[in-house]
Amino acid sequence: MLDAVQSALYQRLEAYQLNDNTHEFGFIRHLMKSHGWTQDYSARAITEYKKFAFLAVVADHQVVPSDQVDQVWHAHVLLTQSYWDEFCPKVLGKPLHHHPARGGRPERAEFHDLYTKTIASYRHFFGSPPIEIWSPPDVRFGAELKMQRVNLSDNWIVPKRFPFLLLHFLRKKFCLPLSISAVIACLILIDGAHMAHGFTTDQMKDVVPAHSFLVSYGGPAILGLLARHFILRPSHQPHKPQLDLYETAYLAAGHERAVESSIAKLLHEGYLRLNLRNRTLSIAKILPPGAHEIEQQVMRQVERTPALKELRNINHDETKSLKQSLEHEKLLLTGWAAFIVEGFWHLFPLLFPLLVIASWAISDLQAFTAPVRWIGIVTLCCVVPPGLHTRWGRRILDEIRRTHDTFDVMQRFALFGYPKLSGGVLDDLRRAFTAEDQEAAGGGGGCCC
Repeated sequence: MLDAVQSALYQRLEAYQLNDNTHEFGFIRHLMKSHGWTQDYSARAITEYKKFAFLAVVADHQVVPSDQVDQVWHAHVLLTQSYWDEFCPKVLGKPLHHHPARGGRPERAEFHDLYTKTIASYRHFFGSPPIEIWSPPDVRFGAELKMQRVNLSDNWIVPKRFPFLLLHFLRKKFCLPLSISAVIACLILIDGAHMAHGFTTDQMKDVVPAHSFLVSYGGPAILGLLARHFILRPSHQPHKPQLDLYETAYLAAGHERAVESSIAKLLHEGYLRLNLRNRTLSIAKILPPGAHEIEQQVMRQVERTPALKELRNINHDETKSLKQSLEHEKLLLTGWAAFIVEGFWHLFPLLFPLLVIASWAISDLQAFTAPVRWIGIVTLCCVVPPGLHTRWGRRILDEIRRTHDTFDVMQRFALFGYPKLSGGVLDDLRRAFTAEDQEAAGGGGGCCC
């Protein structure tokens, strides 16, 4: 709720016109040309810039803009007469200077903190900021710092994430067609093996007569799809579960993510201290009574073996209660369904080549063709996404990812992993996690301060 002075300030900001419609190349068109924004997006960025200017006057701390707001600010400062003779004295009632960052770890940590405070002040006066203009901290102080101007007349722009986005889209929208395509590929390989073994086209017709086509192909496909349906059930539940941080982390990526989330939270809240050079943790202050059992176990483990590598390998028994809770909510597969899914992803890379090789090697191909086709088609139609989520669990996880608080660094870490860590000691933790994983993958390297 704005008081009288704040309300008058905001009314002046709303009334202030940055764009001169009488100019052929006005302020909005300048933003559109410089940044590739649409007219609507440019207008929204100007609105957010005015809110930022409001916060710069009324907030009790230094404010830090989002990158998009900063670009509007840069463009406005270049209109020196408008900015210094009209906007600052007549609208804001004070000068608003733009201070470039000097760099360095201490200032980076300070800017993370100030940006977090800016978002909190924004929420106090205006509600949740639009994510498409106010990026979360890991993006604001990560990817957006690497942007450069590109001459579009000489260069094409192809997003690095395009292959991953395409695969994600295909998985979400065309999972069944992809399964059917995999079946076709299976049949082509098997038939190719038959032909290589000396079968002619007429002989192949004898292997799979036209009148038995549905039995040979449709039967195992239907059986496989039915098995897939039953493996991934349920699809719905009466009530949506309310998951805490560690249940969310376990649902997103299992035991390891839950433990890493505990380490990150304890470090973020000052209970642990990180030595980046040695990748070790030490206790900075005592954990209060009633803390989560995973946090208590991490603190006990730090006392025994402070190495980050050892902390990440805490026994699975410490997260057993999380798994049981998610299974109770029907979010994770249990019993025979979990066994089948885990077995499939471990055995299928060996099973399918063996089937093709056996189909090619065995002399009595006509007797062996039908079992090979049935096993191959049933298996491929039964393909399920990696992980032990039920359909209900996948729906809940997708909804949490879609609606999560983008400015909550712990929740983003629980959902997406350590690349989302951002801010002060969390930057160091991200480097430590990255170095650990590079060494585990055999990439060597190290971690420096």
